Amino acid sequence: MSNILQVRTRYDRRRAVRYALSRYNDPNPKFANMDTMGGGGDCTNFTSQCLLVGGLKMDFRQTGQETEWWYRYVTREPFDRNNDDWWSCTWSLPETQLRYLAANHGQTGDLLENPALAKRLSLGDIIYYDWYGEGRFGHSAIVTAFNRYHVPYVTYRTLAPLRPRRNLHWRLRHRRRDAVRIWAIHLDNQPVVYEQAPDWSKLVPCDQSRK
Repeated sequence: MSNILQVRTRYDRRRAVRYALSRYNDPNPKFANMDTMGGGGDCTNFTSQCLLVGGLKMDFRQTGQETEWWYRYVTREPFDRNNDDWWSCTWSLPETQLRYLAANHGQTGDLLENPALAKRLSLGDIIYYDWYGEGRFGHSAIVTAFNRYHVPYVTYRTLAPLRPRRNLHWRLRHRRRDAVRIWAIHLDNQPVVYEQAPDWSKLVPCDQSRK
């Protein structure tokens, strides 16, 4: 991968937030609506869309949690009604999205261990939640506002079986349960992105039934 062109882009945080606030309860028909697939929700598909609109570029280097982040349109019907689009696990799953972003585009922090880190976040950063202590994050949300004390508020598209919400306190709750882990990633303002054309003979979809 040493010959892959690396360039810097600009992460437009306000553009990412505008997208989040306009689409959190109005899914974009250009992408599959993963809330309808029985997998628990559309949260990370949504945060990936926000990152893409904010200026991050899709990454096609090779299959792996640190070297890919992409969505592939196979046909263009609204909401992928033919069920034939592809996407990487880093696009759709919170645990792997966090690993990808941490390896390439920012710095992570444990917000429960050090809650003061929450006030250091910026608009457009992403927060991840684990409610059950299963060793993986099951939800992601994007920072879309702050109160007068610079406490961040987040927006998410779905947290099944709850409905999409905007501008909630970053700690959140799920089924009256506090999260046992909450991590955030503070994204670089000028992330390095990788200019690599996709090789679909080597890249595989997260849902391998779509191959």
